[in-house]
Amino acid sequence: MARSFLPDPLELLRQAVGRLDGRANSSAGRGIEIDTVMKTLQQMSGLSLALRQAVELAMEGAYKRLKLPSAGEFAEMTATLQRLEDKLDRLLAAQAVSTPRPARTRKPAAEPAAVKAAKPRKAAAPPRRQRAP
Repeated sequence: MARSFLPDPLELLRQAVGRLDGRANSSAGRGIEIDTVMKTLQQMSGLSLALRQAVELAMEGAYKRLKLPSAGEFAEMTATLQRLEDKLDRLLAAQAVSTPRPARTRKPAAEPAAVKAAKPRKAAAPPRRQRAP
């Protein structure tokens, strides 16, 4: 089988995971104190959470000043729009079932009898008088 010039992305991922696993095992084998690592990870996690909350508050304030909807309001509007579209689809489906459509032909549809009877007829002309000689 011929080799490709492009590397296989899955193979690159496997190699990266293998290297990371090897480094983690060697670090753990050297006797790093778990308590200090755990405390550091906990502090980083708390800092990350606080930073995320601060950014969210700043973004909400910016959205309000710009009079734009926030992500929650946008999700709510999307859900409302989806409910309305579903209702409209149900109504259109019910209407399509209840109202038959006329056949599509080149000839115009025949007029109903009630419409024919309602058309005014031309009045008959009165008989002409004959002139006397």
